[in-house]
Amino acid sequence: MGPRLRVCTYNVLLGGAGRWERLADLLRAADADLVALQEVDWPEPCRQVADALGYRMVFGRANMPRHQAVLSRLPIVEQRNHRDPRTFLRNSLEVTVAAPGGASFPRLRIHTVHLPAAFHRRGRGEPERVRELAAVRRHAARAPATPHLLVGDCNAVAPGDPVAASAFFARMSRWRRAGVLEAAGAIGPVPPLVERLARWRAATTRPGPGAAAPDPEAVAAAAAALDDGELPEGLGAGLPRLPWLLHPLLERLPRGSGTDLVLGSLVPRDAVQSVLDAGYRDCRPPAAAGRPPFTCPTYEPAVRIDYVFASPELAPSWRRSVVLGRHDRWSTLARRASDHFPVVATFRLDGAA
Repeated sequence: MGPRLRVCTYNVLLGGAGRWERLADLLRAADADLVALQEVDWPEPCRQVADALGYRMVFGRANMPRHQAVLSRLPIVEQRNHRDPRTFLRNSLEVTVAAPGGASFPRLRIHTVHLPAAFHRRGRGEPERVRELAAVRRHAARAPATPHLLVGDCNAVAPGDPVAASAFFARMSRWRRAGVLEAAGAIGPVPPLVERLARWRAATTRPGPGAAAPDPEAVAAAAAALDDGELPEGLGAGLPRLPWLLHPLLERLPRGSGTDLVLGSLVPRDAVQSVLDAGYRDCRPPAAAGRPPFTCPTYEPAVRIDYVFASPELAPSWRRSVVLGRHDRWSTLARRASDHFPVVATFRLDGAA
């Protein structure tokens, strides 16, 4: 076997608070040489994990809470943190490392991103993602001879990728009726006039005016009774906060592949397409048991938004990728550690086929 490189990208969810032990166990299982982490709040807990697992850490502060970090087992040659607010909502962290012995090139570089979600801003999010990715490619072009990777949580869907929107919205509806969303603060107050409407009351188990607040133990029991649907401790803060007006519509949304095709056709695909058009390879994990390689959310996998892209020089070295914890023995741990699964890509760097 020639020199191997394993690269992992992982969104740890809102700083990883209270879950760093689980995150460390999953990173140990990934056994990657380079790890890109998104949504890191503070450097110290991340540094402790890096030290325990034998990594050097580079921390990149963002323009807003939720920063990024790169962990490396390879010697670090150079690092740059790009955070121009005119370009990046958060930041882009660039780390150059010495290639493993026997590689056909002396250095390689990783660029990690956490692109804007901006789902509440309608069509504005995708142009912002396209802009940030273009900036990262310009940074990479300053050293064209160095093979590089562009990785991270892109909050974007690739051309041709499916979405499982109807199953995700069905989960949200069940959790709303059980009071899970309310307990997690993932649904805002409903206007009293709307709450008294018969159709709203029929579609939910929310108490009417003057009724007692839901019993926390009953809420927890209802959540546990859902089909494989309990929300792991610490993940409630990552639930999307959907407008109350949307919930009655979700109750009546048809479930199935037809609905997924329609909703998927409404999702813009320009951001990932811009990377592919620039010659990068999408190191896409294969489908497992006929199921797409969704990376988020772990409690109801519905979409792939975490990526490893290889530059044209590095693309032929890619061998395989996996969504760690999606369909393997790490599944329970992954679902308790974050709302994203880690993506791990393997490369062989000696140029052999």
